[in-house]
Amino acid sequence: MPAAFRTLACGLTLLALLLTGRGSGAVFPAGFSLGLKLLPPDLAALNGEGLNRCPPPAAPLDRLLYDRLTGEGADLSCGNRVEGLLHFPQADPAYSAQPRTPRGGFDALGARLLNTRRELLIQNMLWDDGFNAPGAGIAEAIATLRRDVAEHPERHPDGLTVRLLLGNSIRFGALLDPTANIYSAARHLLLAGVPLVGDTVPGWHLELANYAYAFPHSHVKLVVQDGERVLTGGFNITFHHLPKAAPGGRGEGIADLAMGVEGPVARHAVAAFHDGWALSQLLTCRPGTTPQDVRRDCSLTQPTPRLSVRWASPTLPAGTADVYPLYRRNGLTDADDALAALFGAASSSIDVMQSQVSGTLGCLGDVEASRGCPPERQLPVWRAAAQAVRERGVTLRLLLDYDSTLQMETLAFLRGLRAELAPLGLAGHVQARWYGTEAGLHTKAALVDGQMLVVGSQNLHHSSFGPLGLAEYSLATSDAGAVKEFAQMFAFAWARGQDVQAPWWLPAEAPRQRPVRSVLFSPPALLLPRSQTPG
Repeated sequence: MPAAFRTLACGLTLLALLLTGRGSGAVFPAGFSLGLKLLPPDLAALNGEGLNRCPPPAAPLDRLLYDRLTGEGADLSCGNRVEGLLHFPQADPAYSAQPRTPRGGFDALGARLLNTRRELLIQNMLWDDGFNAPGAGIAEAIATLRRDVAEHPERHPDGLTVRLLLGNSIRFGALLDPTANIYSAARHLLLAGVPLVGDTVPGWHLELANYAYAFPHSHVKLVVQDGERVLTGGFNITFHHLPKAAPGGRGEGIADLAMGVEGPVARHAVAAFHDGWALSQLLTCRPGTTPQDVRRDCSLTQPTPRLSVRWASPTLPAGTADVYPLYRRNGLTDADDALAALFGAASSSIDVMQSQVSGTLGCLGDVEASRGCPPERQLPVWRAAAQAVRERGVTLRLLLDYDSTLQMETLAFLRGLRAELAPLGLAGHVQARWYGTEAGLHTKAALVDGQMLVVGSQNLHHSSFGPLGLAEYSLATSDAGAVKEFAQMFAFAWARGQDVQAPWWLPAEAPRQRPVRSVLFSPPALLLPRSQTPG
């Protein structure tokens, strides 16, 4: 492929990233700051300050992650209880007992928040404004907590602190303003009756902050309660993840997934939140700020106060599940290596549900090459998967989101991976399908060998790896219940998917040395191009 075409393709990808909230280019109005070399996080805090100790697990995949995360959360991995998977917009009875409610997963999330007693930490990339937006429901839950502190202080003997941290990501309605999300959150809180400054409820404390960097911004989606419970996944606080039938008629019904855990690993999530908070700016407002005047009366000019938790003692076990925390950002990329090692250790299968997959940024320029994106331009996680296919005959199944804006990245990546394996007769071990509903897929999850499940915010895409990758948070577990539920969900969705087939304008693939079953590439007829959902 000519270098000029590759340069153009890279430029188009950067533009797509800018327009879809997955990155930020060289545009620097207020809120656009480069974070090319951030200070490393507090590893001792991420490991629970050494107060807990977990013995090395026996299962091979557990031991692999334990060893990779030594000093970065391994000692918080045992003694956990997986509370289950949270599905957006709704769950299907074929794989989950989650009830179908008007607002789907957000109803379950709101109910979950009401169980907070001391501290609520919410970190998310996006927060939609407007009536009937999911953020309005979250603000109502926070308002209910505030009333509970006022009316029943005995339930909150240590008071209750709420902190919201937004990701400084742009959106279609404000392409040059990555701070728009935090003002939406502030407006919802005021409309729910929660003051942003000068609150007189004893024991109640509220702070809002915005990640200070847009390149890279924070892609983390995290809820931590009382330092004991953590929920992480791929969902943004947006209309995208509401059921289409939700009140207001603005829900888009995009599928997503989160996982809730109680136990020691929540302390790692607290430390990750604190790390993001330290890289943020505090929202400060004048007394008497109204919902209409948050832009005028509030500003992001002060650095956030540094948060410090000194745990007094080890945390008690909540169950018997092993759960491994995967936090990554500029300055901390060990989770990238752990995920690649996990894929590389597969012995039979890797089942992936992803809204975005790609090679490196330069891979897009190879979409018209007969052999697609070559190995040297693939991400390490895909190199590891290819090695598992070559050495052990692993089957890699990818259930992917169809999107007209970014499908070329998917096509280049898949063609390259298949071309590499075709001479060995292994191209059929890479199977790809578009997710089978028009609304689309936003999940970021993978199941390795039917034994280790990863759920979080990290796309298997160049925007989420390496020194310039976004801030991300995921959890991995071998918990039998979570693994079973995901496997059933994957099988249900896989059966409804359509094979990815080659569009007419792509040249024929490189010749194969052996006849193998083809994994085809093209948009299915039932899926029409839609606007891309931010990651």
